[in-house]
Amino acid sequence: MARELLICINEWGMKNVMTMIVNNAKTNDAAINIIVKELPGIYENGKHFHIRCMAHIINLVVKMGLKHEVYNVKNLQDAVKYIRASPQRIKTFKQAMKDTAVESQRFLCGEIPTRWNSTFELLRSAYDVKDAFLEYSYQDPMFQKTMGRVPSHSDFEMIKKMMEFLEKFKKKTEKVSCSTKPIFHTYTREILDIEQHLRKHETNPDFMFMVPDMKNKYDKYWGYYDTISDYVFFVTLLDPQCKSKFMKVVFTQMLKAKNKDNKMYVDEIDSKARAKLYDFGKFPLDFVRKSIATILK
Repeated sequence: MARELLICINEWGMKNVMTMIVNNAKTNDAAINIIVKELPGIYENGKHFHIRCMAHIINLVVKMGLKHEVYNVKNLQDAVKYIRASPQRIKTFKQAMKDTAVESQRFLCGEIPTRWNSTFELLRSAYDVKDAFLEYSYQDPMFQKTMGRVPSHSDFEMIKKMMEFLEKFKKKTEKVSCSTKPIFHTYTREILDIEQHLRKHETNPDFMFMVPDMKNKYDKYWGYYDTISDYVFFVTLLDPQCKSKFMKVVFTQMLKAKNKDNKMYVDEIDSKARAKLYDFGKFPLDFVRKSIATILK
């Protein structure tokens, strides 16, 4: 992998490479380590070179939550799987949609194991045609016998809550997957927004069994500023809407999130955030100097 990437970089005539963004596969980690040794002019020996894909981390965070089986969700997943299993059942369900005057033109979506957002699409498509499930059970007697119970009103109440919870992650994934405009300067704001979303739901009885594992996965990559590449903060610092004041807020919030046991006082947190901001303030100047020196070579 490293060899092929280096061939591409040479063919494209790229003499200065700042970062490389890849997902969490161990093979990618190994390839990055090789590339760093081969590329000239790498800042600080490649300390900040490797940036993990934000969309991939969001995927890992959500999948940790979806590992926990939710009875209402599982019941609906099984129902959709049953209906989509044969052309005749699909035809019968479409007739049930007509009979119940369902307004949605979308049919039931299937799931793709490697894509968590396919679960969101399944829930949304099923919720839009929820009135058709009971009608379908009248037209297909084997449905209830096989399923045990037809998805009911109480199931769809929970489905709606689950959709609202997952929608935040869906929107973030779509935003950071954009390829028509620069979005890297929004990275810091987006990860903080996800952290707040998880914190908001960690005491919610409907999701408190899911959120701790999701938070642990989040913390592994974004829980503390020392685990995040300085380039992420650097581009945020260059954003006219953020600058240094916002960076202090970022460091303070990360310290507070890590201070759940109240081991640090507010003044100590503020002091550490200021110290981090002061240290980070040296990074852009140092980076610019070394970058210019590399270019002049």
